[in-house]
Amino acid sequence: MTKLSELISNNEVHAKEMEDAQYRAEWERTTLAGAVALHVLKYRAQHQLSQTRFGELLAMSQPQVARIERGDHTPTLATLARLCVVLDSEFNIDIRPSGRPAKLTNEKARKNASLTSFAEANADIVLSVA
Repeated sequence: MTKLSELISNNEVHAKEMEDAQYRAEWERTTLAGAVALHVLKYRAQHQLSQTRFGELLAMSQPQVARIERGDHTPTLATLARLCVVLDSEFNIDIRPSGRPAKLTNEKARKNASLTSFAEANADIVLSVA
């Protein structure tokens, strides 16, 4: 039997996997979509909504909701707009050259929102949801 002290954390597994270029590329490609998916799943669970009922609120079909929740594809701005109204949430997407500090996103917003960040094409991308 494995001792608890011998187990490695999810963060450690992720850090090791990020050394693989193919894993890193897929993770970066789906990070934004995954963050949105998680927010949608939490909302549906808290409000005890089926995918079908949630889709009705969004004027989308159940398969469209399932695709959002799968987190495989980055949602369009139109989809994010629909989601923000139904979820009563704000999505702030900050895209800037790698290494440059944020100018538009203030410290209060960063503290009060759940943040997801990643890099792509020499740019840093930060999604905050509040």
